[in-house]
Amino acid sequence: MMKPRTGWRHAPALGLSVLAALGSWNVRAQTAAPSAQAPTPQATECVQVPVTTMVTQYRTEMQTVKVPVTRMVSEVVNTPRTITYCELVQETVNQKVTRYVCEPTTVVERRYRPVPTTKMVERTLYHASCSTEIVDKIVTCMVPQCVTETVPVTKMHVVMEPKVCYVNQKVPVTTTVPVVTCAHSCGHKCGGGGCGACGGVTTCVSYRQVVTCVNQQVAVTRPVKSYRPETVNVTMTRTKFVPVSHTVQVPRVKVDMIPYKVTRCETEITMEPYDVTVCRIVRKPIEETVPVCVTKMVPHTKTETVQQVVCRPVTETVERQVAVCVPYQTPVTVMTTQQRPVAQPTGSPQTH
Repeated sequence: MMKPRTGWRHAPALGLSVLAALGSWNVRAQTAAPSAQAPTPQATECVQVPVTTMVTQYRTEMQTVKVPVTRMVSEVVNTPRTITYCELVQETVNQKVTRYVCEPTTVVERRYRPVPTTKMVERTLYHASCSTEIVDKIVTCMVPQCVTETVPVTKMHVVMEPKVCYVNQKVPVTTTVPVVTCAHSCGHKCGGGGCGACGGVTTCVSYRQVVTCVNQQVAVTRPVKSYRPETVNVTMTRTKFVPVSHTVQVPRVKVDMIPYKVTRCETEITMEPYDVTVCRIVRKPIEETVPVCVTKMVPHTKTETVQQVVCRPVTETVERQVAVCVPYQTPVTVMTTQQRPVAQPTGSPQTH
């Protein structure tokens, strides 16, 4: 491990001393300049000045406020009230009443009875007669026929084509790398001073060649298989069916309906009317006047005094605590940077 140099700790102090020397040399150079220079601009300096401003803030205070409150007070009041009531009164009234009396009555009714009647009726019937006849019929048949056609056929044939591909290969690369070593021929150690042999170098650095492998894309030609379409005319023989029509004679059965008349004996039902004497009970209304006891509701009115609870509003003043926001001002002092001119003496030199 290299030992750090102890003189480096005082590098900041050395820099300050150099700057102080440069400043004193600049002052001497300005002092030695002739007094016939152009007038210098007014010098200013930045001063921190306190500025006090009033800031308005708010605080919550509880205040007592008189608020009118209305409440309902109940009181008993004598109120006249009219009452209507009904009284039951019974009285006898002559009222007409209808009653029904059932009396037997003889009535002649017309009724019907079925009477069978036989008579001869002529009917027309039909019977089927079958006959065979020869009829011409057109029959269509499908006849096979060979047809030779030229059909285009597309085939895919294989073609080998060269194609450029990129392959990652490792390529050796020689680079020069700096290596920190301590191999002085003079016998000095690093950081301990220099001599003519080492040239005053505090750190020994030597360079070595290092071989590393780097990935690099290399173009390689490879055969690639591809398919190309090729259209060829091929002669093909196919069989198609052609419709052929011809006439043939076929037998057909014909059915004829032949009418013939038949006389039959049929029975018909006839409704014959006749009269029947029937005794029926008939309701006969009879009106009579009968005394009836009727109950009626007779209304009566009377006035009486009733105690009634009435609510009336009463307004009272009540003290309540209310939260109020009260503004107040607070002085706040802020330091502000301001520029002000600096008075310089007439004969003194100007320092920068």
